[in-house]
Amino acid sequence: MMNGFIAVHCGAGYHSDSLRKDYKKMCQSACLKAAEALSQGGNAVDAVEKAIIELENSPLTNAGYGSNLSWEGLVECDASIMNGQTLHFGACGAVSNVWNPITLAKQLCIKQCESLSLGRVPPCILTGNGAKTWAERMGLQIVEEQKMISSRAFRNFKHCKRKLKRYSVQNALKFSPLDTVGAICVDANGVVASGASSGGVSLKHEGRVGQAASFGSGVWAVMSRDGIQPSIASCTSGCGEHLIRTQLAKNSAESLLESSPVIGLDKCLKEKFLESPFLWDIPERLSGTLALIFNPQNGDGELLWGHTTKTMCIGYMSTETAKPKCIISYLPPKVDTGRKAVVSGVPFKISLPPVPVLQWEIKTEQNLNGSL
Repeated sequence: MMNGFIAVHCGAGYHSDSLRKDYKKMCQSACLKAAEALSQGGNAVDAVEKAIIELENSPLTNAGYGSNLSWEGLVECDASIMNGQTLHFGACGAVSNVWNPITLAKQLCIKQCESLSLGRVPPCILTGNGAKTWAERMGLQIVEEQKMISSRAFRNFKHCKRKLKRYSVQNALKFSPLDTVGAICVDANGVVASGASSGGVSLKHEGRVGQAASFGSGVWAVMSRDGIQPSIASCTSGCGEHLIRTQLAKNSAESLLESSPVIGLDKCLKEKFLESPFLWDIPERLSGTLALIFNPQNGDGELLWGHTTKTMCIGYMSTETAKPKCIISYLPPKVDTGRKAVVSGVPFKISLPPVPVLQWEIKTEQNLNGSL
């Protein structure tokens, strides 16, 4: 069994009070699935995949089954995974028929290590029908497009269409759920991984790809290379176009390397997102990020989250604890959505594996004793 720490989120946006218990229960289930993967010998990438599969399969989230529908009433999913040990990245975009897009992203990430004939390069991002064909070859579960549509998503689709008769298209973001899901994980060896999955904004154009399939925008994970520098990981949620322009996943993860991770993340959301020159034409800047930093020397870590949306739902647990903890983070009262950020976090601890005694050291000591 590998000790580790897992954290998940089911979106930065607005989570209604009536569904608060359901969101928390869903995050708890995702954490437990990830912990189970680690207990069965899986790695951080496996744990992230299992957590996100649980979130994709819920009709409450905007990921996988039950995703927001496009203008034509279709589900088109984005997903990605980054392995902090290999630094490989796999992603799929605008995929309609793959039951769990995160598994497709994971397979693309794994295949980065393989060599193809004639000097061809394995793809790290696939979209649309090409992604579906590749998934079929990998033996992944393919379903009819209609099976990806939940009754809740269809009701939201009809609601948004009706509203567009009274409001401009620009106002669509104000009633579009932003429940992109994500997960980050670190194990006792300091190996980190990050994943994200999303159905995108409601009534999006067909073929649109968001941050969940964009390098540096949806996920980021970098393992300690020398055992001294900490491992970092992050995943994001919010409006994909805003997150792509600012590469928030990479920036938020790297901000934790400052002397105070909390101050670093707060500074990142302020200076590199809310005040970003790349968002000069965006009045309401919507984002959420979940990030961790881990010291492989002593097993100490910090989990942090920040968002500019009304709410963000987070769950987390260590494999050394019995139950996950889940919270819904709120912007302070009277704070305008998309104009200020709230940042919080918790410390965590992972028991490190015992340092193995090298056989050659034992033999050398025996040889020295024998020569005396």
